[in-house]
Amino acid sequence: MRSITRLCVIFSLLISSFSYASWDYDFQPVPEAKSVASDIADEVNQIPDPLFMTSKDHRKVSLLLNAVLQEQDKQRVSFDQHLASYRESGNDKTWFEVESSYLTLNSLAQSKQRLLELTDNAIREKLTGFGPYGVTQFKRELQLTKLNGEYLFHFQIRSFKSLINDLLISPVPVIWAALKVLFIYFVLVWWLANNRRLIALFKSSFVENSNKPPFWVRVVWYISSANRAIAWLIGITLSLRVLSGIPSLQHLIYLEIFTWWILGGSIAVSFILELTYRHSRTTSPEVIALRLSTIRRYVWSIIVAGVILQISMRTLGKGTIYYWIYSALFFWFVLVTVSVLRLWRTKVFETAAHIPERPVWVQWSISRKDTFLLNIVATAITIVWLSVHVLKHKIVGALSSFSFFSQALAYLFRIEVAKQTNSHSNQEKLVRVRGDATFKYVLPGNADSELIDYATDEIKQLSQYLLTDSPAVCILSGERGAGTTTALRSLLSRVKNAEPIYLSCPYAGYKELLVHLAVSIGLEEDATEIQILAHLRKSDTTYLIAIDNAQRLVKPMVGGLAELIRITNLLRRSRKNHRVVFGIEKASWRFVDRARGERLLFDLVSFLPRWTEKQVGQLLDTRINQTDDYRLSFDGLMVPKQWDQEECTEEERAKQGFYRILWHYSDGNPTVALRFFRFSLNKDKETEQVYVRLFKAPESQELEKMPKPMLAVLRSIVQLEIASPEVLSDCTQLTIAEITGTLRYFQSRGYIEWSEDKARISDHWFRHITNVLDRQHLLVK
Repeated sequence: MRSITRLCVIFSLLISSFSYASWDYDFQPVPEAKSVASDIADEVNQIPDPLFMTSKDHRKVSLLLNAVLQEQDKQRVSFDQHLASYRESGNDKTWFEVESSYLTLNSLAQSKQRLLELTDNAIREKLTGFGPYGVTQFKRELQLTKLNGEYLFHFQIRSFKSLINDLLISPVPVIWAALKVLFIYFVLVWWLANNRRLIALFKSSFVENSNKPPFWVRVVWYISSANRAIAWLIGITLSLRVLSGIPSLQHLIYLEIFTWWILGGSIAVSFILELTYRHSRTTSPEVIALRLSTIRRYVWSIIVAGVILQISMRTLGKGTIYYWIYSALFFWFVLVTVSVLRLWRTKVFETAAHIPERPVWVQWSISRKDTFLLNIVATAITIVWLSVHVLKHKIVGALSSFSFFSQALAYLFRIEVAKQTNSHSNQEKLVRVRGDATFKYVLPGNADSELIDYATDEIKQLSQYLLTDSPAVCILSGERGAGTTTALRSLLSRVKNAEPIYLSCPYAGYKELLVHLAVSIGLEEDATEIQILAHLRKSDTTYLIAIDNAQRLVKPMVGGLAELIRITNLLRRSRKNHRVVFGIEKASWRFVDRARGERLLFDLVSFLPRWTEKQVGQLLDTRINQTDDYRLSFDGLMVPKQWDQEECTEEERAKQGFYRILWHYSDGNPTVALRFFRFSLNKDKETEQVYVRLFKAPESQELEKMPKPMLAVLRSIVQLEIASPEVLSDCTQLTIAEITGTLRYFQSRGYIEWSEDKARISDHWFRHITNVLDRQHLLVK
């Protein structure tokens, strides 16, 4: 207890001694701007923005600007005298006056900058222009710049002496800052020595192993093109921040201006050059060199201009010298622009000469390409026209990726072609090629026909279910003629772990399909469901069964899904790794989906997309007979010029334009496009040459105004693909007499065709009928 008491007494004595201790610190006064500069700054800050200024505020700006100019003259003389006194004495008291004058002039310069922004253009031009007042202000600011330079020289000497004194007292802060800087440069040197290896590792890990890398990977890879400049920028910036934390070296922070403009400009040049190179891979080396040279000239000019203007603004504010430098730099950029135009002159006029249709003012520019001085203006005019021309193409190309824009463009295009075709005088000499003769010019499809890259994603998705060892029942749905059969056969050709079986569902339906299935797996034709099921369960062979035209198992009526459900249940109960894919038309599948919903489950339902304009064009190209005896000609096809086809020949442009019309009318259906391509063949009566001319699409106002019961009959025929009057009566709830009369009406107008006492939508009217049903919300295409 005694020891504890003694400790408490000693602790209390120590506290009392510290509380009564007197510390001998000599606090130096801090230099400040003089009161007159502070008062002016306060008055300037009270002035509102130019938009809200009144006439009284404008008068106040003029008075304050005059006061600032007069006070600057007084303070500049005082500043000069204080510097002269300091050169003689060199004591701290004189230096205090020097710093006060420096801060006062800086405050006045900021006030002058703000007032010049608020005053009217006439006074601003008077004080910053090249007239007498401007020259006078320039001389005064130049004298002030000289005094500021002398001040900074003495300031750095005093800072260096202060640093030495601080080191003699306590070197710890400087040593700690030095260690930080050494650590920063150690990291910098390590990165510079290993950056290539790390970037190559990143490329092999993330870029080369992926067809479409994530966005952040692409950003990192793009930034890596300027990694050395970025590393130096970060290293120097951090070092300056650390060193400027020492009071005697605080002005080192101003070196960031040079660091960020020079190294930042180098980084910008690297990024822009990399971006330009990536987007110039398809252009000639000459154009790439011209682009890179142009970028370097402008970017480095911007860097130099930025450094000069930043230093001028930091030292004197936006005064007369600043505006003079700005005018000189503007003139410099004019010279740079002239040099760039001279650099591009030959290439620009060569490019323009290859474009046949040019405006009058561009023709004038081309005619003046060798005229002294005028050739610069001519080059600028031609560059503007070429830039708009290229931009126009790029915009149309980008919008063409959207289906609605391409459809609208093709519709307008088709109208224009129809107008020009009707006005053409040579149409009377042509007679349409009919019947099987059209297949000699546009070949029919067969097993050896070239396949078009279509529905890649859908087939890949189906392959994940059907080409594995797991059982699966999938649906592939597409519009009639969209290529469902070809897609199914393509899937069957890829399977390696199962025996492929292709079945086309007969018109008779389930019973006939069961016969085909039994024969395909090695049973007799009269095999029952039980025998087929037993064989599938006991078979050592795994089957991949593709049942095409499965819409023939569906009837759009109550109980119309019975046959589809029976075949689905039969194949699901096989209890082996058999896989099944049904090909069913989209019109029938919509009925199945609405009728059963989630109660009829499949592992995957995939829909074939509409064919793109490019895919339809490729298909038509592969079907054209290339032999000399049956050659087609697009000559004389009146096709208006389009922005995305200006580099083609006249015949190629006519062909591509006609393909666009076919794609638009067929709505991405290749079978419809091929039919109307054949429908567009016309033979010259005299020369026997076959020409392609615009087809006449079927139109009927009667379909649009037709009563809903008759449209319901058409919809049922589309869904059934082929239908007898009895089945149509069951589907539409109309009597046989009504169905018979409606079918006769359809037949008289060519809407339907008959096959074995069953009705089918004619190929010629198929697209028009489905369009009408879609607009009437009776069918989803």
